[in-house]
Amino acid sequence: MAQGPDAGAGWSAPGGQEPSGPAGPAPGATPPTPPPPPPPPGWGGAPAGWGGPPRDAPKPGIVPLRPLGLGEVLDGAVSVVRRYPLATLGLSAAVAAVQTVATTAFTLALPDGLTSGSAAAEELEADEVAGVLVGALGTGLVGLVSGIVLAGVITTVLGKAVLGRPASLGEAWRDTRPHLWRLIGVSLLVPLLAVLALAAGVAVLALSSLAGDAGLLLGVPAVLAGVAGAVYVYVRLALASPALVLEKARVVPSLRRSWLLVRGAWWRTFGILLLALVIAGVVVNVLQLPFLAAGYLVDETLVSTGAVLITSVGAGIATALVGPFSAGVPSLLYLDRRMRAEGLDVTLAAAAQSPA
Repeated sequence: MAQGPDAGAGWSAPGGQEPSGPAGPAPGATPPTPPPPPPPPGWGGAPAGWGGPPRDAPKPGIVPLRPLGLGEVLDGAVSVVRRYPLATLGLSAAVAAVQTVATTAFTLALPDGLTSGSAAAEELEADEVAGVLVGALGTGLVGLVSGIVLAGVITTVLGKAVLGRPASLGEAWRDTRPHLWRLIGVSLLVPLLAVLALAAGVAVLALSSLAGDAGLLLGVPAVLAGVAGAVYVYVRLALASPALVLEKARVVPSLRRSWLLVRGAWWRTFGILLLALVIAGVVVNVLQLPFLAAGYLVDETLVSTGAVLITSVGAGIATALVGPFSAGVPSLLYLDRRMRAEGLDVTLAAAAQSPA
């Protein structure tokens, strides 16, 4: 049976069922030297600052085995692509190709009046509206599932990359496949729970609007609180997918693990995730710009077949190049939080010296 990335690497959660070693020293043996005391607390119980001062630490893979700084998280997400191009860019290119084909087919199948803007949605026939809705749903599902698969495989590859071990695409897929349905469940639950927090604020606004203008004084702050709550919940659960894949956890325990790991480090986690999102967005737009310009030269409205094909290819290339980075940052944040809160760096350093 194929072994997951946590096999022998100590990825199991504290208090898990996996054995962590002998119960104690043999009679008469010299007891092991206790580990050094943890560093002074900073962001979430870590060294002061976003990563703390650099310390000597083993680096068998893409990042040093110690609490990571901001630059090391971002650089690690890029390094995993450089070190494992076939297992990362190969799958990302395949995912982008599937998404590009689905999006292009959907766009070209839209009614001419709708794509050109000369017809309003209410002027469409019932069968055309149904076709647009089904096509949009199908395209969205293709993008969602393929993105989840990419994130899961990248997390598996990264679990080996931090130990400097080889990782092929086939092996990463075999390790990820048993967790796929649970991974889909977690990936759907996290935004759903965030939306529920937002929906609570919207519900208060709807109810308060019945009281007239005076009720809006309560409803508007409630919506703002709902937005803040949605962001808060999403960040607290943002590490659930890496926890599920690397710890081989179930859906609810992985959500709980993320909630606990982010505790005390919400702002740091939010800041790094937001920065990674901005970086990915800028890179995607820069990569797409030449293709948008070429599509505009073909057709100024960007709705002809040639223009759609050109812009879709550009979007696919941008997605393929940026996808592994976007998937790798949450996994490295998960690793960082476990090294800060649970001393996982000691376990991983020992695992890196043992046979794979």
